[in-house]
Amino acid sequence: MREDNSWSQEFLAELCEIDVRQLGRIERAETNSTISILKKIADKSNITMSKLLDF
Repeated sequence: MREDNSWSQEFLAELCEIDVRQLGRIERAETNSTISILKKIADKSNITMSKLLDF
């Protein structure tokens, strides 16, 4: 979804106020994330949590 918006990892990480390395690990499913961080990503991406977690 990030790429569909033509957003870089750096842009989304800054928008969500999280570390770009953390965002990368989340995208690659290398780490578990907190609900609050996932909520930030969903909100800043203008999508629902269910859409974010639909993979």
